[in-house]
Amino acid sequence: MYWKVQKIGPEQLIKAYGVHILLGVSVIINGVLFLTMPKGNKVSSETKQTIDAFVRDVTMHLLDSSYINCEKNVMELRKELAPNVFAAMARSKMVPGTNSELIGLIRDMSERKQVCAVRVDKVTTGDPDNRGMIPVEVQGVCALHSSQDTGETNFRFRYLIGQHAETKAFLIADFHDETPVQP
Repeated sequence: MYWKVQKIGPEQLIKAYGVHILLGVSVIINGVLFLTMPKGNKVSSETKQTIDAFVRDVTMHLLDSSYINCEKNVMELRKELAPNVFAAMARSKMVPGTNSELIGLIRDMSERKQVCAVRVDKVTTGDPDNRGMIPVEVQGVCALHSSQDTGETNFRFRYLIGQHAETKAFLIADFHDETPVQP
């Protein structure tokens, strides 16, 4: 009863256990992928960074009322805001709705030499809702300087961000100004 020693080469091991090795590697890879997979209703860190930059740009375009940048900012807002949001802001006189209003606003700002500085202090990105819209809250300070008046005001906006149907670019689907009333 002696054990017979056999020399087993790599080819024989692969023939005998190759399927088992592949199955083990596959299970390990799938386990790693499952553990690193983002949750279904969470926003990835890359998307949060992109949204953060987008929201800062929109806020800058919305609040920067410098006569130098006004026309460019309004043109950018027309791309960044959903048409219904832009129309609502135009009705509430937050943005000029027509080109003649824009020209009048630029002329008024030029006469007063109005410039503006915007500082975004905090951007809070929430998880998507059941429609896939991402809520974002933005807080900061807007300082206005002109020949007639100077002052700074705090702001707090809540955006609901979606994606454009054709371009897949981010788009402000809803806007709420939650700025506390200052005395």
